[in-house]
Amino acid sequence: MKNAATATGTTVGFDAGKLVKGRKRLVLTDTLGNVLASPVLPADAVDGAAAIAFWDEVAAPHELLGQVQVVFVDSSFNGVFREHLARRYGIRVEKPAHVLVKKTNFCIHAWRWIVERTFAWLSANRRLSKEYDRTLGHANAWITVANIKRVLKFC
Repeated sequence: MKNAATATGTTVGFDAGKLVKGRKRLVLTDTLGNVLASPVLPADAVDGAAAIAFWDEVAAPHELLGQVQVVFVDSSFNGVFREHLARRYGIRVEKPAHVLVKKTNFCIHAWRWIVERTFAWLSANRRLSKEYDRTLGHANAWITVANIKRVLKFC
């Protein structure tokens, strides 16, 4: 996510793959797209290592995730993260391979679209269109607020 002028310092990094200076959002969702947990990190954080630290700190002790058997990820989380979850927690990590729709140079997979849809819902909030916050804690709190707002909309 690109950052605004107010987000500065060590909380901002440069993602060399996307050529963007800003922050990276990881989200852990259920199969409906509801955010269970999410860290906001500098964009230069390595995906696999950041996911391992996130899972060990937040997701492993999470009471809703005690019965998780399968985690669906994209290819950037497929290596070290897969081995760590299998060895330490006995959780199978899969990269979705079943293609629902195939266009030229673009495929929609059966399970991967859930997280992409969640990111689209979150980005619909003006406050989350860019990273305005100075601290990572505030940035993560806005993700929680946006998710609560989305859930309450359908009640």
